[in-house]
Amino acid sequence: MKLALIADIHANLPAFEAVLADIDRRGIDRILCLGDMVGKGPHPAEVFDLCMARCAENLIGNWEFGITHAARLGQEGEPVHPRMRWNIDRLGPQRLAAIARLPHSCTCTLSGRLVRMFHAHPRDFSRYFADSPLENRLELFEPPDGDSNRKPSDVAVYGDIHHPYLQLLRGRMILNTGSVGNPLDITQASYLLLEGDPDDPAAPFTTAFVRLPYDIERTIAEARREAVPDLEGYIAELREARYFRRTPEN
Repeated sequence: MKLALIADIHANLPAFEAVLADIDRRGIDRILCLGDMVGKGPHPAEVFDLCMARCAENLIGNWEFGITHAARLGQEGEPVHPRMRWNIDRLGPQRLAAIARLPHSCTCTLSGRLVRMFHAHPRDFSRYFADSPLENRLELFEPPDGDSNRKPSDVAVYGDIHHPYLQLLRGRMILNTGSVGNPLDITQASYLLLEGDPDDPAAPFTTAFVRLPYDIERTIAEARREAVPDLEGYIAELREARYFRRTPEN
């Protein structure tokens, strides 16, 4: 079975289209999205709809969680940050309801390995990097609360940090997909390929990172047209692959 694992599209439709075209050329069996479909970029509704149409699984990311939480607060008369309001208005109530139902994690078995996938952390949205303390990275193998499969994973796959990497820890593997639409290491879309046999524990298990150029200037032009919040910071992230630190007022 060939799987494509994508994450952190961040409403960047040109990057997502480039990744989907590459996936289609490779004859992938299933696409799984590990969250943060929306937020930051100019195409939240279009990207969400395309994920729902193309992906076998869609998981909730911190941006989806934050937007739906902000929408609930707005319904209760609480103030909503302009970044969140911009996304809420474009997604609309039906998509927001669908987002609120997205699962936090999913699992599969490939070549005798239990693979667990989630956005940032199996239990919440804690953020861990390749150089985070060992005890924190080992948490990524733990089962989520309420998961029917209480086994630690052999392979933990997540997104969130926009930096792809592979690490072996005590005989287990951590994989980060990197970001489709907002990479912060090089200015190319990133996704992950996994290949293995669901039924044969002795079969090969293969991992590969894919990097793809896409039309960054098209995304920027459409972000300008749509008056994306924090526009200059967003442009810096796309063109320079560096994180733009926003102030609380932004």
